[in-house]
Amino acid sequence: MGRSANMDGLIHTTTIAMFGEAITQGEFPVRWVDGFGNYGFPVGIIAHQLPAYLGSIINFIVNDPTTSFNIVSFIGLLFSNVFFYMFLRLYFNPEASFLGTFLFNFAPYRIINLYIRGAIPEAFSNIFLPLILIGIYFFVKKKNILGLFLVTISAAGMALTHPMTLVIYSFIFVPYALFVLLENSRPSIKSYITRRNLLFLLALGVAGIIALGIAAFYVLVINLEIKYFYYGGSKNHLTLDQYMGIKNYFDPNWYYFTAKEIFPRGHVIKSGLLETIGVVIGVILVGWQWTKERKIKFGILEFAVLMSLIIAYFTTAYSNFFYTHINLLSNIQFPWRMFSAFMFLPPIIFAFIFNKLDKKYLIIAFILFVAVIRFPQLYGKNYAYYPLNFYLFTPLNLHSTAMNTVWSGRTEDYPIKKTKPEIIEGNGRIISQKIKNSSREYKINADTPLRMVDYTFYFPGWNVYVNGERANIEFQDPKYRGVITYSLPQGENKVDLKFEDTKVRSMGKIVSLVSVIIFLALFVVRKKIAKLVYAKNV
Repeated sequence: MGRSANMDGLIHTTTIAMFGEAITQGEFPVRWVDGFGNYGFPVGIIAHQLPAYLGSIINFIVNDPTTSFNIVSFIGLLFSNVFFYMFLRLYFNPEASFLGTFLFNFAPYRIINLYIRGAIPEAFSNIFLPLILIGIYFFVKKKNILGLFLVTISAAGMALTHPMTLVIYSFIFVPYALFVLLENSRPSIKSYITRRNLLFLLALGVAGIIALGIAAFYVLVINLEIKYFYYGGSKNHLTLDQYMGIKNYFDPNWYYFTAKEIFPRGHVIKSGLLETIGVVIGVILVGWQWTKERKIKFGILEFAVLMSLIIAYFTTAYSNFFYTHINLLSNIQFPWRMFSAFMFLPPIIFAFIFNKLDKKYLIIAFILFVAVIRFPQLYGKNYAYYPLNFYLFTPLNLHSTAMNTVWSGRTEDYPIKKTKPEIIEGNGRIISQKIKNSSREYKINADTPLRMVDYTFYFPGWNVYVNGERANIEFQDPKYRGVITYSLPQGENKVDLKFEDTKVRSMGKIVSLVSVIIFLALFVVRKKIAKLVYAKNV
């Protein structure tokens, strides 16, 4: 079983392999991986947590990072379908819900993520949006307090899978919460703004805060330590030339290669012509219904159509003002990433239409049509298989040069070293060395005072202890730019290098632990919370 030549697959497969290697050495959570980027890199701080850890666990069983990568991909695809179907069933019959799920599963952006981009964390996050929507529905409409806890767990899972998708999917789950509250109220703005609805919104807001708190050991740390990378030097991360145009919505062609991408398949983002037609039909249908009934109503069809149009707008250059002035929004980097949310909406529109028609033969015909136009696109390009060792060392920073530390150069420009310690000034001998993923133990006899180098890129958290006492690290020597160097006194020395938690990382762990405790405590008293939220006199 091999892996296609996609954009990001090598990054995620390497992360899975290196996480597994670190865990076998007793490290958890994983913060540093020694074989990444030549002299090591804090991959555990920036890696997408759930896919990385899940992949490493699977790798213990199959002992093959490529297979682990593929299994993680399959899990993401399978459960996102299951949960999206469960969401659709809240509104439509089984046949229409299956049709919507089938269309969603073969959305062009999902195919692009899997076979062209290899963006497994982004694809894996598809699991959590339907769960958040289901949780909101049950919390508000079914008055089931467990829905609130499902929202919390799912939002935390999304944050730990790919924090950026919280921004993207907020274009759906935030309006959906308002939509469900509107559905649950009498048809007037005055009745919509009630103490109960405000209490519902407050509860959902608290659920979101707790979710972020649970993920703080990752989300908080990456946001506060991103400043150490070149990438963190810019507050706005928008890539300006990545907006979508009319061709991306109406061109039915798929490209095997382009002038830029020869080895992988052509990286051209599509909404899907069928999906675009579905939104157009939805607009017409909404207009027709409003004209026929001579009043404005807002149901699941109107919600899906409106959000489709808004999200489509944010893929175009017309939304540039928002991206350039809202730094949080610019974190998605590429406006076309909004398709990750868009692809959930046309299936809702089609499910609504076929639910109204209630003709099973039309549903079967539509599913067959989708299969005919989409199945031919289910292929990768230039498949290859590499053994485990291939993924345990890379001289490149696979996350790009932008993710190098501001005090180091390009990782591939540094010489590859087979040993970590080296005497660079003075006379002495390295008697013994014990090297682990994120720690080293040396015994060194120094005939004279020594200056040592450890071929490890410095990052906050690396500390050197000489004979039990903390020593100074120098990492800005032009000859050893960004690499750990330190001094030793004359005589026998026991040296320990350890990658330890900074105050920020310790704080992140504490916030996560406290948030988990709060979540569990609230779950224990959930019946009391339910009485408060659903009280008749509220």
